[in-house]
Amino acid sequence: MSTGASSSGAATRSLRSRGRALLVAAARYDPLLRNAHLLTLSSVLTSLFGALYWALGAHWYSPDEVGRNTAAVSAMMFLGGVGQLNLANAMVRFVPSAGARTGRLVGRAYVVAALVTLLFAAGFVLLIPQLSPGLDFLHTWGLGAAFVLATSGYAIFNLQDGVLTGLRRADWVALENGLFAAEKIGLLALFAAVGTASGILASWMVGLVLSLALTNTFLFAHALPRHQRAAPEPAADTSRLTLGYVSADYVGAMCWLAAVNLPPVIVLNRLGAADAAYFSLAWLVPLALYAFSANMGYSLVVESARDITRLDAYRRVLRHAGRVLVLAVAAVLAVSPWALRLFGEAYARHGTVTLWLLTLSALPNLLNTTVVALSRARRRMRVVVGVLGSLAFLVLGLTEALLPVMGITGAGAAWLIGQSVVAAVLLWRRDWWLPNARRD
Repeated sequence: MSTGASSSGAATRSLRSRGRALLVAAARYDPLLRNAHLLTLSSVLTSLFGALYWALGAHWYSPDEVGRNTAAVSAMMFLGGVGQLNLANAMVRFVPSAGARTGRLVGRAYVVAALVTLLFAAGFVLLIPQLSPGLDFLHTWGLGAAFVLATSGYAIFNLQDGVLTGLRRADWVALENGLFAAEKIGLLALFAAVGTASGILASWMVGLVLSLALTNTFLFAHALPRHQRAAPEPAADTSRLTLGYVSADYVGAMCWLAAVNLPPVIVLNRLGAADAAYFSLAWLVPLALYAFSANMGYSLVVESARDITRLDAYRRVLRHAGRVLVLAVAAVLAVSPWALRLFGEAYARHGTVTLWLLTLSALPNLLNTTVVALSRARRRMRVVVGVLGSLAFLVLGLTEALLPVMGITGAGAAWLIGQSVVAAVLLWRRDWWLPNARRD
């Protein structure tokens, strides 16, 4: 008995020792990488569920229906991004230092974003025959009104992620995005079963309602009050530069939104619904790789808002993210022909080369995204606008020029060329974005 008790006690002490070691390791885990990894987990969950979602959608709906619905979702995301006035990025930058004023800051941002987005979305629906004839199925009272409300909800969806990131609650960002992605799959199955032609769009709209209710209950009942109690006094510059910062960043963010969300709509209007479907599904994986780079940048902005000395960590961000990204790009290039077959043979036949080009564009995007994050943290907004504006000009211009010649492959080439040109210029003119760099 004594031997057994001794062994049991030793085992208990060993477990306690290991537990303390894990707690110490967790405490020492760099918040910069912790937040970035959690945000990346959010992107991974969204991508995995998204792949399943679109695979099911491609089997349950025709390419024409997939093309129209994905273009409508892209329009909703674009309008939601425009209407929220880029306040999501402002929340990432200013929530960490807002202190006791955080709740008021977030509440005002929600109201402004919701109202402005309502106006933009309503105007878009009214002008669909002139702006995007391929989306004429939205030009009805019922579906049009639902689209307007859902677009306003999507603006809040963007904002809540920015607020949670600024609060260092990237764990909740991962949770709510994972739940949202899972909800959409269940709703898609329901709408497909009842024969709803707009089931893809409808699954997004209803899923948003559920996600907004859950996340904002947590945010306003728990996360915000806790943050305000922990930091009762705001930093001196929390609001003094907010308007100038948001105004300049808004211009850059609108350029990025246009570059990311308008190509599917352009493809729909130029080449038809089937080609829009092939392009949109090829775009899914590269967008996840883009999100990985963006998450590293968001974490850098959050940590530098709390401690300006953390800006020097950008080299570590580039090294760490670069190693992961190279492996991810190589893996995607290797498996993409088979992966696209999950959606159907037509998607693999028409979209593989486009997927390769879009995936390769994620490599120069890492540098471009890190430069934008570094410049946002330093409030060098001319660099932010310059980088994002140049990308939008090149991507959209080249897409329009290359689509008639190369088909949807031209849209992929536009992204690779645009990202590479901007990255090359930034490497050449490092003095634009690094404080101690000299022009070579």
